[in-house]
Order: sequence, then C-alpha cells, then structure tokens
Amino acid sequence: MNRITVITLNWNGAEVLHDMINSLAPQLIELQARLIVLDNCSTDGSDRAAFDEFGGEPWFSLIRAERNLGFAAGANRVINNSDDEILVLANNDTVFTPGSLKLLVDALERHPEAGMAGPRLLWPDGSLQPSMRDFPFPGKLIREHLPFLRKKAAIHSLHLKEQKVDWLVGAVMAFRRKALFDTGLFDEDYFFYHEETDLQYRFHRSGWEVWFVPAASVVHLEGVAARQIFGRETWLRYIPGKIRFLRKHGRYGAVTSFRLLMTLLHFCRMLVGLVEPGKRKQDIRYTVSYYRKAIRLIWK
Repeated sequence: MNRITVITLNWNGAEVLHDMINSLAPQLIELQARLIVLDNCSTDGSDRAAFDEFGGEPWFSLIRAERNLGFAAGANRVINNSDDEILVLANNDTVFTPGSLKLLVDALERHPEAGMAGPRLLWPDGSLQPSMRDFPFPGKLIREHLPFLRKKAAIHSLHLKEQKVDWLVGAVMAFRRKALFDTGLFDEDYFFYHEETDLQYRFHRSGWEVWFVPAASVVHLEGVAARQIFGRETWLRYIPGKIRFLRKHGRYGAVTSFRLLMTLLHFCRMLVGLVEPGKRKQDIRYTVSYYRKAIRLIWK
C-alpha cells in the first residue's frame, strides 16, 4: 500500500498541468508516493498530453470523469477509492518547490492532532500569496476589511510562523486520511469555492487541527480554470460560497449581516472607482457593472 497519494483535478489545464506534474515527479519518487489525475472532461488535450508524457511512470495514474464533477465531487471520488494514510490534494495550477511535499508530510507527523497541513503559497514572482484565513463569519469579515482592525486578521499576517489556523486556501492540502473520514468529505453542494472552508470548519468542530507550514512553499498561479469560465469576474463566485457556508454554520442573522456588510463594501468600492478612474482600469471590482452583479448575487 502506498503511504502518500497526491490528487489533482484537471480541467483544460494545458498551460499548467505539465509544470505541476514535473515539479512533483522527483518528490514522488523520493517518497515512493503516487499521483492520481482526475480529468473533468477537458477539451484542450491536457489529459492526453499528460498521459503521453507520464503514462509509463509507475507513480502516475489518469482517471477520466464522465462529466465535469466540479471540485468537491471529483475530489471525493478519488479520496473514496484511496486507502493511503496521507492524501494531498493539489490544484493543477501549482508548482511544488523542491522538498515541499515531504515538509508537509513531516508536519502532519509532528502534529498528531493535525487533520490537515498546508504550505506557504507564492505568486509566480516569488512574493507572498496570503493563504491563512479566519472563518468567514460577519464579525471576522469586518475585522478583515476595516483598516484599524485588519492587522489582527489572519490574511494580513506575515505568514512566517508555523502555526495552527482557522483555515487555509485550498491550493494544496495535505490530509490525514483518518481525519477526512472522521469528519466527512467535501460537501458536494459547493461546486466552486469555499468547499475547503466548509471542510476545515468541520475539522475544527470535530477536534482536528489545521496547520500552516511556511517551510513548504508552492507557487500558485490561482484561478486558471475559473478564469476560463468566469473571466475577470471570478471574484463574484466567492459570494454564493460564503452564503452557503453561513447558512450551514452561521448563527441566526449571519446571512443577513453578511449581505449588509458586503453591500456596503461593494458600494464603497464603486464610489472609489467613480472618484478614481485609474482604480476601475486596474481592478474590475471598482466598476459600476461589477457592483450591480455583486448586489444581485448577494441578495439572490
């Protein structure tokens, strides 16, 4: 039995999948681990290209889904058919720096109460991509966005210290299999975004910890698949995910509080965009059209 399995979901990943697999190959060999690629009905030939290049390797497997299952259902399918002790779920738009896979595995061994460990994420230029988060309840979201309180928010921390956190952006997640099956797998009613938030919150409630491991670093291009579907408006897709999370886990009034807070936030951004045209050119979130679409989703 393999002790470690890395799982990646691929959908039209022609521009990223090769680099992701290449970065993992020597680490998989060193750890005697394996990689399973679940292809969600790609049409760009990325699945065929990966199989042509790596199909002869003993550590590589390719599974083709009969339809696009989305992230949660696709991940659950592979997890349910794996009996390995450690399961690492990695986006196809990630590149593992040397030794980072082993560092994540070592962190799970160092912290026996850890159900999950995640790396320090980097942008392609090597700068920090903040990945630590507080659970998205309205009070914590206010702290994240108000200038005089934001220093206390996880997203705005320096990301230098190995520590226990609420949740981590799910570009790369190293799971202890026992924790996954104790807690339950991904909620498949999330199709895009915040399925990992939901899972890590259930870890928290079940007594399992989530650890941030900055010694392990992974380059994350972020949103390669999402941009193919939603273009520059990918940020909008976080809104339904947060609302589902709050309906499921929030206290009475949490959804209404979130809606009011997000309405105010998007209104303020729109006003800034009207006063500073340069903002609108740099960031679509400052435009009137984005504001209107956000409001429709917030109050849907």
